[in-house]
Amino acid sequence: MTSWPTRTLGRSGVSVTTMGLGTATLGGARVPLTDAERRAIVRAAWDGGLRYVDTAPFYGVGAAERAVGDALRDEPRDSWVLSTKVGRLLRPNPAGTPDPDGRLTPLPFSVAYDYGHDAILRSVEDSLQRLGLARMIFSMFTTSAPISTATRRRGICNGCASPATPPSPG
Repeated sequence: MTSWPTRTLGRSGVSVTTMGLGTATLGGARVPLTDAERRAIVRAAWDGGLRYVDTAPFYGVGAAERAVGDALRDEPRDSWVLSTKVGRLLRPNPAGTPDPDGRLTPLPFSVAYDYGHDAILRSVEDSLQRLGLARMIFSMFTTSAPISTATRRRGICNGCASPATPPSPG
């Protein structure tokens, strides 16, 4: 197994391998993948020494999160870092209506954009359920929309940047 150097993320104290696995392609939005192929890609990254995995509900409307969880759930949870995104909730799409941007949707969901306080909490909880995990290290916003003061006050996004609030230096 390759041993990758690690770096600390800003002032967080969280260390990640300098190479991580981004799972957007695992969603199968442009190229169809089977569940077994998704899990095999995650396992190959693990076997190659990668200990940072980034995923999102948007990637294959949940398929990537499921693959990550299925592939890594039994690994010691303190030995790897997981990040996901908030702001895009998955809603049932029983009619199977195609995604307007042409993405393939391997699971029967469509995306609803919501960056409100309750939606952020729901997004994290939903991601944990799809992953089959009890915790993740951090969630990121994927938006150019302003993050509300109420969301910041509740501690959901301390230190987050948005057009309304530029990132702090450092």
